[in-house]
Amino acid sequence: MGSDEHVAILGQGYAVPDIIRGNDAPIFDWLKKHSPSGTDLFNGLKYRRVLPTADGVIDIMTTACEHALHQARVKPEHVDMIIGAGSVSSYVAPNDLAVVHHKLGLPASCRILPINSDYSTFQDGLRLATDLVRCGTARHVLVACGNNWTHFVDYHEPVSLAASDGAGATLVGRTHDAHCFRLIDWDNETQSHWYGAFRMAPRPVTHDSFTKPLMKLDDKTGQEAFKAFGLKAPGPLIQRLLSRHGLSGQDITLITHQTSKMVQDAWAAEIQPAHYISTLEEFGDMVSSSVPVNLAKCHAEIRTRYLVLLGIGMEMHATALLLERG
Repeated sequence: MGSDEHVAILGQGYAVPDIIRGNDAPIFDWLKKHSPSGTDLFNGLKYRRVLPTADGVIDIMTTACEHALHQARVKPEHVDMIIGAGSVSSYVAPNDLAVVHHKLGLPASCRILPINSDYSTFQDGLRLATDLVRCGTARHVLVACGNNWTHFVDYHEPVSLAASDGAGATLVGRTHDAHCFRLIDWDNETQSHWYGAFRMAPRPVTHDSFTKPLMKLDDKTGQEAFKAFGLKAPGPLIQRLLSRHGLSGQDITLITHQTSKMVQDAWAAEIQPAHYISTLEEFGDMVSSSVPVNLAKCHAEIRTRYLVLLGIGMEMHATALLLERG
């Protein structure tokens, strides 16, 4: 690369379904009537987006990628790799990302690399894409996430209150444009003893019969992990990341996984960002897609030089990326 060339996000795009589900939707009637333990964890939500069918996630992922390519002015034949995931995919393997590859008309030489790390798939993909382009393995890498979890929750459980569908994508490559955000650092906090506290798995109906995969907060450890890790781990993680660069919250715009106003208020109080971008009321919890959707939708709102993208994983882990422009 030349002295003024760097690896950065060249374009971004998003897509959400047309169907809007409000708090008054009949599907939530049982939860309103019975108010099971944990209902209070999912507050601040007004609307969600819902795919008519689960396999519709492929179409919104394709649209998000098309927008990212158009903004970057890069043709599909110049993409060397597509990283990310459609979740929940039609098959355990291969991932729906393969169908997106086909619909976009990506070349046969373009590698498909699914990442099974909800809810931080986008952050993991963006970090890998940056490294691949920096080392010369790829010229252009698409990072794409799509989620259809409104079809994979039990509407007798509070976690279903947040579920929403959406897709987001970015294209990573080399550029001389200083206005494009580039990844400069990242950090991670993993507490794997929470394994299983959050999970997506079939449930037994009889000894030889199972449901489709369903999101679950474990009855014993789910709420504890939500509060002990989800509320408390991201703040110190981001402070540690910023301190390495002599930065504070006031230097950054923050975009995070969004599931509850309670969670976002706790993170905002700890990090105190100059600007916190959220579409929780409008779009709900789009799982891994929340961050790329909000990055694309609200990109014009970013006024700071620095940007932090935060994802949470089900192990549990939290991953934060620090990006810079200018």
